[in-house]
Amino acid sequence: MDIHLIRHPRTVAPRGTCYGSLDIEADPERLAADAARLAPSIPAGARFISSPQRRARALAEALAKGPVATDARLVEMDFGTWEGRLWDDLPREEIDAWAADVGGYAPPGGESIRAMAARVQDWWQGVEVAEAPLVVVAHGGPLRLIAAHVTGSPPEKSMAFEIQWGNRALVWHNPGRTVLAGWNLT
Repeated sequence: MDIHLIRHPRTVAPRGTCYGSLDIEADPERLAADAARLAPSIPAGARFISSPQRRARALAEALAKGPVATDARLVEMDFGTWEGRLWDDLPREEIDAWAADVGGYAPPGGESIRAMAARVQDWWQGVEVAEAPLVVVAHGGPLRLIAAHVTGSPPEKSMAFEIQWGNRALVWHNPGRTVLAGWNLT
């Protein structure tokens, strides 16, 4: 079964803003452009699931040409008190603590990468292999964690799987064998 993992379009948030779990909408121009560019790569008869956040759901609905199922386990990481602030304005000691323990550190009031990995992994374990392809529209963090899992990398190494806004990855998921077949596909 083919699973198409798609990152939401660029948002309307000012550049440099930390907005993991904030429900910020996609930039309307980028949304239209990304939907038009991605549409030819979406297989007929595909099933869709999306993060419930507007920036992901809007792209999923544009590609599906209608409402789609959502799952909160696909939401981006909760950055706690960092949400809505510029990355450059975050306390240096908190950024340093995160860098010292990438997987285990949780921003104040937020979640760690390992905690996010547990909820994303819980979702992944429930993906049923079917004949119809699956299109998943979500966020960079959850998509990186899926790629890390598929390739056998620990959650702490998931940042190595950078996926650009509005780009797609392809996973071949079959009983007994799962392969990351493409990354940052346009």
